[in-house]
Amino acid sequence: MADTSMRTPTCDITTHERWFGAFTAPYLEEGPEHVGPVRLKIEHTHHVLSNARSIVDSEDFSPLVQRAALLAALYHDTGRFPQYRRWRTFSDPRSVNHALLGGRTLREAGALDDEPVEVRRLVLGAVVMHNRFRVPSGIPDDARTVTDVVRDADKLDIFRVMAPHLAPGAERDKVVVLHVEDAPGKWSPVIVADVLAGRVASYADLRYVNDFRLLLGTWVRDLRFPASRRMLAASGLVENILSALPASDDIARARTRILSDLADAARGRGGA
Repeated sequence: MADTSMRTPTCDITTHERWFGAFTAPYLEEGPEHVGPVRLKIEHTHHVLSNARSIVDSEDFSPLVQRAALLAALYHDTGRFPQYRRWRTFSDPRSVNHALLGGRTLREAGALDDEPVEVRRLVLGAVVMHNRFRVPSGIPDDARTVTDVVRDADKLDIFRVMAPHLAPGAERDKVVVLHVEDAPGKWSPVIVADVLAGRVASYADLRYVNDFRLLLGTWVRDLRFPASRRMLAASGLVENILSALPASDDIARARTRILSDLADAARGRGGA
């Protein structure tokens, strides 16, 4: 593990945390029916930042990468707020790519203007790439690392956010579950096939709540850092989410595959 004594000044982003608080405050004043989704994304941001700190503390990153990773974690979902204000959804296909909107919003607001050029480049790159199905190959190592930290930290908290919404009999917020159909006995074969093949499932293939449960299971193998995998395994959230799946031979095989991946994750193994 890296010496953390050099990190304190580099990773002090309290000015940015205050900026984020001021930026999001007006979105909490748009009516009581909208407070819940907005607050969910604010809380999600704080959890993602905490996860990113844990990952950064477990790796021997340069001060530049440390700072950029934390700022990118803080700002990764900036686009969610104008997205929800205009379209009242968090579904990108129903509205706009929230990552691209976030990058544009940060540039227009000047949130990173006081940061060195290289930090700005890494942060904005990670923000606009954090929701890609795959991170483009050939990008610089630092850009890849910062983006991977954000993607891992984001995925870890999405498990926490989604678990109560995917519980049996839960009152599901259609915005949070991306408008998928709540049909307890249904699932999409393409998602099961992804699980069994060790592939990450795509949001584009989601039709049912069970698909969402299985999609999250495919993320177990996609976490990049050993600390991320251990954190997920220790949380118990994967088992909780899978417990709500219906009984069938296909689902049983998919569950077994995911739990095997989770056992590897508990040992820090896995990752694409």
